[in-house]
Amino acid sequence: MKLLTNVQIQRSVRWCSIIFFILYLSYLIYLTLLDHTYGRQLLNRSINIIPFKTILQYLINPSSIRATIINIAGNIVAFIPMGFLLPMISNKCKDFKVSILIIIIATMTIEILQYITGVGASDIDDLLLNTLGGILGYLIYKHVASKLFA
Repeated sequence: MKLLTNVQIQRSVRWCSIIFFILYLSYLIYLTLLDHTYGRQLLNRSINIIPFKTILQYLINPSSIRATIINIAGNIVAFIPMGFLLPMISNKCKDFKVSILIIIIATMTIEILQYITGVGASDIDDLLLNTLGGILGYLIYKHVASKLFA
């Protein structure tokens, strides 16, 4: 039985990561721009540029625990895969600053598209929470990579 070389394994991991990233991005676009579960069929054009305003509203006066979890934890969790997968698919994204910049640009693109199409509230807090999720994903990547490729 022939064993795979390190280069072959790294190529396989990279291609699997690219496939997962495409699937992830497809789902993220669906979730943030098309999913009717979150009222996307209604015209809702609003913008919040005051940092922590929405986060504090959910924490201080929660309309429901479910809404708070979806809006705070959901925005964090939604970008963990991006922070994890970006360095897996591109050597340039192994640099923390590059990965975070891409995550910020992706989030801003979603927020702008939500505003233009009127399918969600554009919120600076989403940018903050998504970026935090991306950072967590990147840290998970670094931890996993240090164990696997040490």
